[in-house]
Amino acid sequence: MTSRIGAHGMQPRLDIGADLTTLGKYLGGGFSFGAFGGRADVMAIFDPSSPTALPHAGTFNNNRASMVAGHAGLTQVYTPDVAERHTARGDALRVRLNDALGRSGTPFQVTGLGTLMNIHATTARIRRIDDLADADERLRELLFLDLLDHGYYIAARGYLALSLAVTDDQLDGFVAAVDAAARRISDALPT
Repeated sequence: MTSRIGAHGMQPRLDIGADLTTLGKYLGGGFSFGAFGGRADVMAIFDPSSPTALPHAGTFNNNRASMVAGHAGLTQVYTPDVAERHTARGDALRVRLNDALGRSGTPFQVTGLGTLMNIHATTARIRRIDDLADADERLRELLFLDLLDHGYYIAARGYLALSLAVTDDQLDGFVAAVDAAARRISDALPT
């Protein structure tokens, strides 16, 4: 999932040289797709010219439609420049959402990076999964249901993945809906 974060994914942002990287979904341009790659010494174990090679069978191996769609997607749609702009757009959305939630006085915050984010029902600083132990999942469910009632779907667990197809006007509407929902929740909370 994090390969969509900017032109080169998360690895350079974290200064990581992965042994093996798996890729899927959007890289197939909407078609079934999966791929992996890595360091030469790791990939050498799959070399079909070696008598000790590990076989690599796959349902989608040699799927020409996926390869053509993926190539078109990465060279014409989700180019490195678009990936960087889209990542910045996601970062800006997260800031806007956190600002709106902060103004409402409700215990919510949005974490994530780029176009991948999650809404949590806590104001505690989140650095590890244990930091979510006191999060009130009932509040997040109220936010989910309120947004759904007003025409905006997020994953029930609070997960958001920003799509390229979402317009600025739609983002403005979503931020306004989150702001209004958080205010309604705040008004309903005991003082």
